[in-house]
Amino acid sequence: MRITLLGANHRTMPLQMREKLALSDKHLIAASDQLRDQYPQAEFVFISTCNRTEMYTAHPANQPPNIDQMRSFLAAFCNVQIDGLTAATIHRENEQAIGHLFRVASGLDSMILGEPQIIGQVKRAYDTACCLKTVGPSLHKLFQQALTVGKQVRNQTGIDEGRTSVASTAVDFARQIFDRFSDKVVVGIGAGEMAKVTLRHLRDLNPAKILLVNRSIERATALLEQMEIGADRGGVRQFEDLPQMLVDADIVISSTAAPHPIITANFLKPLLKQRRFRPLFLLDIAVPRDIESEVGALRNVYLYNVDDLQQVVEQTHHSRAEHVSQAEQMIADKVRLCLSQIQHRDVGHLIKELRNKLHDIGEQEMARTSHKIHGLEGDELEKMIEQHTQRVINKILYLPLSELNEKRADSPLGFYAAALRRLFHLDQEGELPTSLLSQTPPPKDSENNEQASS
Repeated sequence: MRITLLGANHRTMPLQMREKLALSDKHLIAASDQLRDQYPQAEFVFISTCNRTEMYTAHPANQPPNIDQMRSFLAAFCNVQIDGLTAATIHRENEQAIGHLFRVASGLDSMILGEPQIIGQVKRAYDTACCLKTVGPSLHKLFQQALTVGKQVRNQTGIDEGRTSVASTAVDFARQIFDRFSDKVVVGIGAGEMAKVTLRHLRDLNPAKILLVNRSIERATALLEQMEIGADRGGVRQFEDLPQMLVDADIVISSTAAPHPIITANFLKPLLKQRRFRPLFLLDIAVPRDIESEVGALRNVYLYNVDDLQQVVEQTHHSRAEHVSQAEQMIADKVRLCLSQIQHRDVGHLIKELRNKLHDIGEQEMARTSHKIHGLEGDELEKMIEQHTQRVINKILYLPLSELNEKRADSPLGFYAAALRRLFHLDQEGELPTSLLSQTPPPKDSENNEQASS
């Protein structure tokens, strides 16, 4: 099987294009269904987070989908221009694709070096693909190994120790705007994982209030309880209350799954007068973005998104180069082992198929010969057995020899010839003679063939 990766992340593609590739749960199911119907022989797993969209496939060599077909599918499904997609995506095959996934699961490819959330996101992507029945033996092995490697790298290298996180960076930005927080109101829109972590960091600043807006009132209430915020300091509101909340808020953290911005410049601008132009800190960690970029141009409004945070947190990569080097070496060793296991499984399956095919050929020819040998003796019996043996040999050699006889420009004759020499211990003097190469019996039995062989 061939492992192929097509993807885009915070390093290869800007946010405004990356958000077009973000797949909600609904879109992910639809994409997986389409691919399963279009390429039933292939395996698929999608990883879609705020910083990356990646598509992993395992498929028989020389069978679809190839990388161009994968790009075409993603461009059509996400309604983006394929030229822009080709220029801004990454393409990896086999060992490099495996290595990339291992680095992702280990937190080495994250915006936050060693971030803990990514391994959970990889596991959810794998579990979702299993539920959608788009995973087979090869991707089962790959993703199970990736999750194991991700845990081992963290446990043995300390890559996640002392990390700078999105949440801590957001707090640092907020400190640049406000000198105290005891009188500030924090509003959280959405209750995703990143929003939870960021709100917990902001809670430690002891703001006056933390208010949550979420489609699920139960989830928002549970989050406040987890943060041990009582009714005197927090509460849950409906989306209809958002305008008044933006008037009262000093800090807003937004992380929803909305397909379009929920806060636009036209929506916020009339509220600024009611705020008396107090500073408003907005952190948009959603992809697609929750807050329109034009909002950042409004007076006394400070808007940051995930790409703004990236510029700060990437500095941590340089300070922990030793941890990164150790992790990279661990991953390199695990990649070779994983690829070897996948290839050995493929070879075992191939040998089983070959054995069954040759067994079928033997049984077919035995059925043809058995009714003819009754009553035969001496030279006639010997001749019949010789003909039987020749038919079996011709049928076994038909497909490989017909491939060697092909005159296609792309036919890898040198590779096939080297494989035959290696597999059957042939040397220059013992290679297959030209007379045998010219024998290409038709693949199906016919009465004429039987008469000619008798």
